[in-house]
Amino acid sequence: MGKIVVIGSSNTDMVATASSMPLPGQTVHGNSFTVIQGGKGANQAVAAARAGAHVTFIAKVGDDDFGKQAIAAYETEGIDTCQIEIQKGCSTGVAVITVDESSGENSIVVIGGANATFQAEELDEIEADIEEADILLVQLEIPLAVVEKALRMAHKYKVQTVLNPAPAIELSDELLGLVDILIPNETEAALLSGITAESEESLNLVLDKLLQHVNEAVILTLGSQGVVYRSKGGAPIHIKANQVKAIDTTAAGDVFCGYLVSFLSENNAIDEAIKLANNAAAISVTRKGAQPSIPFIKELK
Repeated sequence: MGKIVVIGSSNTDMVATASSMPLPGQTVHGNSFTVIQGGKGANQAVAAARAGAHVTFIAKVGDDDFGKQAIAAYETEGIDTCQIEIQKGCSTGVAVITVDESSGENSIVVIGGANATFQAEELDEIEADIEEADILLVQLEIPLAVVEKALRMAHKYKVQTVLNPAPAIELSDELLGLVDILIPNETEAALLSGITAESEESLNLVLDKLLQHVNEAVILTLGSQGVVYRSKGGAPIHIKANQVKAIDTTAAGDVFCGYLVSFLSENNAIDEAIKLANNAAAISVTRKGAQPSIPFIKELK
């Protein structure tokens, strides 16, 4: 069983579904409303745990009912929650999500809450957890200073680092130099490279640019088109996704990341890990919600 440390956000998702997305200034009638656990860090931690890894989740929640419910849910998943801090006088992060039932596409507004109070120096207390990990997985829903320090710690101990650069923001070349495997989507890759992938040629240019800084590989996720993977010195490899009827794409990228690092921590070849992670993500989009949509490893087998 591989050991994964996930450092990231913990949110409570408030999900409204409707037959179509509202346009600016428009009100539409919704069809359902649910409150479920979410947050990119939490989603990826749950996905890695359901894929079979031993997961330590490092995060912050508020001293409210949402925070207590989140920790209880992660413990049910078998996730080590000892390093989740309850931030006094602060609310748990919240994501307000609207889902278009006809296409499965979504729009999301995130309120950071306790996630935004995370301080880089707080990582000093959990350095041993990072040192003992096989892989560190991080995203960008927590302060960037925390992400950078975590990557530096992992780099120091030769722990493999994986960054999902979402939500999309500009990152320094120095920070990207601490990343072994980068997993952006098309929007994030365009922002980081300064190039929009509109053709095979421009896609190769995007990968070229990112691989100038990333240490091992870039895995560019393309939604229903699968992923393009390229390692340093290698040729791009397009791995197609399973074609399914999408109901809700909310956590598909998180499922992919969590499953990928779990399989990599068990020393699977990266192309095989990508295929398995693709399969898990395909299952997730056929279900509603973030964490409720994440499959268990037995469903892949």
